[in-house]
Amino acid sequence: MKHLIHRRGTVLCLALNAAAILLLTGCATPDRHSFNQDFGENLTTQPKYYIEDENDHHFKITVDQGVPSTGAERTIDLKEAASTVANAEAKRLGWEKWRLNYISERDQGWMHIVVGEVKREKYVAPTFPGQPGTGNL
Repeated sequence: MKHLIHRRGTVLCLALNAAAILLLTGCATPDRHSFNQDFGENLTTQPKYYIEDENDHHFKITVDQGVPSTGAERTIDLKEAASTVANAEAKRLGWEKWRLNYISERDQGWMHIVVGEVKREKYVAPTFPGQPGTGNL
């Protein structure tokens, strides 16, 4: 009987320690930003977004509703926000050419969520006949 009580106490102590560690370290989700505030827009769904997994070749954008809505603007607003954020971030990174692919779209309760991956593409500057340095004179 003593061993059973001792084991329960150990398990309880471990569970409490794990919970305390999680509370003290916080959540690992990125900070969500207000699309309307950051881009001076007034979309009715008040989209929130965050950017993650950014490197020299790609990054991921997650956009969700800030307020409940049941109309078509749920999808329209979120995709508009994702496209605008992708454009701004690609310019900030100095990318000339890139592509936004929607990789996930789902509902979580009342909230619609869109996830897109932005991939950098190789940019080849156009050359025109007669342009110096091209050999096309």
